[in-house]
This record gives sequence, C-alpha cells and structure tokens, in this order.
Amino acid sequence: MAELERENHLIQLRALLNERHIKLWQTPFLTAERLTNMAEIRTMAESLGTELAIPIDLCEKALIALQRNALDKLESKDEFQKTGIATLKVRAPTQSAVDRREFNLKIKTTETGWALSEKIAQQLMLDARKIKMVCTGKIINGDRTLLEQNIGNGAVVLALVMAIDEKEAKSESLMYGRVQKIRADAELILSRNERWNFLSLEDQSGNAIFLPKDEKKALLMGLTLYEKGKVAMKAGRHEEALLLMLEADHDLCACNSELLNVVDNYALLNMDIVWCYLLLQNINQLPDAEVRLQVCEKRLQQSYSANMQRVAALRGEESYEKALFVRLHLLKAVLFFHQNKRDDARTMFQVVESELTKLRIDDATLSRLMECGYSMTESRIALRVSANDMEAAIEHILNRRQTLQNNAKRKSREIKLYETIGHNVVEEGGMRLDLDQVDILMEMGYPEELAAMAMKHSKNDINEALNQLQSNGESLQNKLLHAVRVDKELLRQLVELGYSSEVASVSLKINANNLREAIYYLELHVTNGVLSPSLQRTVEEVACKQNAKKRASSAKHTRTADAQPSSSKQSSKNSPEKLSTEMDGKQQEEMLDLLFQSFSKDLKADADSHWDVTLVDEEVLLKQYKLLLGMD
Repeated sequence: MAELERENHLIQLRALLNERHIKLWQTPFLTAERLTNMAEIRTMAESLGTELAIPIDLCEKALIALQRNALDKLESKDEFQKTGIATLKVRAPTQSAVDRREFNLKIKTTETGWALSEKIAQQLMLDARKIKMVCTGKIINGDRTLLEQNIGNGAVVLALVMAIDEKEAKSESLMYGRVQKIRADAELILSRNERWNFLSLEDQSGNAIFLPKDEKKALLMGLTLYEKGKVAMKAGRHEEALLLMLEADHDLCACNSELLNVVDNYALLNMDIVWCYLLLQNINQLPDAEVRLQVCEKRLQQSYSANMQRVAALRGEESYEKALFVRLHLLKAVLFFHQNKRDDARTMFQVVESELTKLRIDDATLSRLMECGYSMTESRIALRVSANDMEAAIEHILNRRQTLQNNAKRKSREIKLYETIGHNVVEEGGMRLDLDQVDILMEMGYPEELAAMAMKHSKNDINEALNQLQSNGESLQNKLLHAVRVDKELLRQLVELGYSSEVASVSLKINANNLREAIYYLELHVTNGVLSPSLQRTVEEVACKQNAKKRASSAKHTRTADAQPSSSKQSSKNSPEKLSTEMDGKQQEEMLDLLFQSFSKDLKADADSHWDVTLVDEEVLLKQYKLLLGMD
C-alpha cells in the first residue's frame, strides 16, 4: 500500500507540473553546479502539498524523485544520441512483491536479447538462462537485436524472476523448468491430440468446431498454454502465469483463424495478462495494459453477439460472465487512476462496487448447498446467478449439469458419426451434417450411419436424402461399407466367436461397428460355415479393394526406395533407429500415456471453473484505490 500511495503522489504532482509548465530540471530548482536547490523544492512542496493534500515531507521527496528522473532521462537521451548506448529501466518483481528490484542498465540496441539477459543476470546474480524478459507485453527474443524488437532508450523491461535468497532461487529455477517443460509437453501431446482429444474446440452450444489440422494445432497450443497459465494464476504463481499467458498470446497471434476475432478466450487472455501485471504491481506496463483491455472489451462484445461461436475452454450463459466483467471494469478503473483520469476512475470504481454488491454470496447459503453434495464451483456460480436463492440455485445446478451432459453426448455422437462415415468437415467446405434431420430419417426406420451418409451426399437436403435412400440405397450402403473403419476390439470378439477375420470385418463395416447388429447379420448370412451369396460377394469386393490399395502403396514405396542411393537403402533397412523405434513403440506409448495423465490432471477439472472467481482480490483492490481517491 505504501508503494501505491507513493505512486499516487507522483501521478498527481507530475500532472500538475506538466499543466503549469514547471520544469524541475531547470533553474531555479537546480543550482549552477546542477545540484538540487532544496530551498526552492521545499517552497514548491509547501505550495503543491497543500493544494493536493499531500504531507509536505512526502511531497518534497516526490518532487526530488521526479527531478532526478527527469535529469536521468536527459542524460540518457544525450548519451544515446552520442554513443548509441541505451539506458533501460529493469524491474524484477519478487514472488512476494515486497523486495522488488529496480535498476537502470546500459546496453547498445544493436546487441541481442541474450546479451541483455546476461547483463540482467549479472546484476541479479542469477543464471541468465533462467530469466525471461518482457517489454511492452512481448517476450524479448534472445536471438534478435533490441533494435529489431523496437526496444530503445528509456524502455521498461520486466525481468521475471522469483526472488534473491537461496530458498526462493530454487523456486525460480523450478518456475523456469516448469514453463519450458509445459511447452515441450504440450507440443508432444498436441501432435497426438487425435488420440486423447483433451482440449477440443467447440462453439457456445457445445458443438465441435472443425479446422484445418495445422490451424487447429496452433489454436490448441495457445489455448493449452493459457489453461496452464490460469492454473498457475489460481495457485498464486503470478510470474509463471504471466509467462505462460504471454507465450499463449504469441501462439494465438500467429494463428490465421478468423475465429480469433470473435472467440472470448482471446479477450479473456488479454484481461488475465493485465490482471497479472496488476498483481505483480507492474504499473510500468500500462501502455500494453490499455491496448489489451481495449482488445478484451471489443472482442467480448463481438463474442457475445448473436450466433457468435466461442472456443470450448469457456462456456456458459450470459450471467456467468458477470464476475469477469467486474474484473474488466476494475482494471479499467485502475488504468484511469494511473493515467490521472481521477473522475473517470471514481465513476468506474463506483460501477465495480455496485457490481460486487450484487454478486456477493451469502456464506451460510453456500455452506448449505455444499452440504447437499454440490461442489464449491457450481454452488458459487449458481448463487450468483440466482441472487442467493437456494431453491433457484439448485434448479440452476441441475439444469446446467443436464445441459453439459447433453452437449457432451451430442458432440461425442457427431465426432463418432463423422469418423464412421468418413466425413471431413474441412474438406467438405465446412459443411456439418444436420443431426436433427438425421434423427428424422432414423424415425423412418433408416440406420443412423446410412441416414448420415445420405445427408452427406445430399448436402443436408432431407428430401434429396430420402430420395437417395429409397432409390439408391444399395449404392449408399456400398459407400458406407468402404468408409467404415473396423473397431479392433469388436473384431476380436467376433473372431473369438469362431468367425474368420475377413467375414467379421465385413459384418462390422456393414453394421457400422454395432456389435449386436453385426452378430445378428452373421447369424442370418452364415450357415454351418457357408456364406450367403451376398455376403460372399461383399467379402470378395472388400478384399479386392484392400489388395488394390496395398499394391498402390507398395508401388509408391518402391519408387521412393529406388530414388535413394544404394548405401541409404542398405543402411535404412536394418538401421538402429528403425529397430529401436519398433522395439520401443509400446514403451513410448506407455510413456506418452503417463505424460498425458500428468499434464492434464490440473486442466478443466470443472467445465465452468473459469467462471468461479472468488472476487476477494477485487474487493481488496477496490478498497485500496477508493482510499487513495478519498472515496470513503
């Protein structure tokens, strides 16, 4: 609070001095020897301190600090123009934010980010590899020069380190290692995302969003790092959270998806970055904070307009977002305060206070809800939505659970159906099948997969689909036959019943991996080991098509092998790498499973967890800033 009070004094004095064109770096405030004229400074402190209600001693110290800062700026500007050596302001907040280290550092802008990291590390007596630097909201690239990254004289650099004693230095090392490992693990897991699908893309109704593979991977990387950042933020590891969120911002900004313009995840990422700035007391990042809050507000308005899609990491009804809008409004108020827009700040703090009052939760009702078996997260959200009405809160929780369950079932059904009939939304120009129309065809007695295949070929025209089912059913069945990928576990069960692998496979294809239907089909078409003519013909057709694919694949492989030098072919045939890959395949799969379990254990424990904001920090900050503005 003392640091904030000092900043409050500086903000007011700086604005008043600028307004009156008072230049502390000139006479009479400097002597002929360029030293501070304490008598003039004291007189100015008595005048301005009385006017601004600042104690005279504190006002005098603030004026001296402003004078020293102005002189330092002039000296560094002159030095930069003459020598090309820039003076940077480095801030290294500790985990506790009590012992924040701040110092000036001189370096040529033609030097690289790594050179800057080395200089900061020497000053802090730390390993340079374990320091991440941020300037104007961007992580400084070690390989590029400062000039290339628009880092010039007077720039403020945030050096993310944990603290200076031995115990906290160990924590700092752990933070660096965690951040590096999180990105590496995310890259490995996302390369196999089809296997686990731990973080998928959905619209606000819970429907899957289908994107080109590379674009989807870029979006998922950004969202994954953001999720990890939120976990770190909730645990109070704000330096780590800021690092992960800035990494996420870098990945999302590199994505070409138009979805980025309308999804609320990116809006909330920008807000959470500013929130980390505030919790780290990094007010020197205000220019970046202002831009990010503008992005957040604009994109939230776009995201919540009619029929706008949102990425699945955040879902919910409009009322869910009220707690997050409190944070947005609080950050705007804080921004106004530090810009010395005090009337705007007071107005916005009043808005925040009113919103907090409406969202305040009755602790006794919360306890009773949790005693009924409901989780803290869903109880808190429900009470805010229902204005602390317990019966309405319970109804909300049950409805929300049902909605999430229905969304999950529909999404799972859609993805499985697309896989079964070989429908690729991206390749089909973004066309998704109308599942409601598929349900209508099923009510007429058509199997789900066949109905979906008809809808696919009719481009969601149900009348055309029905016409195809009635007049061209055999052709659709044949297309479905070759599109279905056989479930290996179901195939194993049919083989154990005594059917050959080829016959069991065809039955599963025909019945779209429905085991019961497949068994019934085999009972009708296999008598004492003899296949019916239709089944025999189908088995031969499938075998013929599979053999043709194998020959085509073999020919392609042969052409590739012939293009290699003979030494390469000989070495690659039994190369240690190939043998190692074959031998370690199962072990690698097991290791990946363990990695995934470890990586994902703290992600998305609750579908609505991000809406569960305690608002405790918001209450504390509101009280502090109201006191500084004399609002109590």
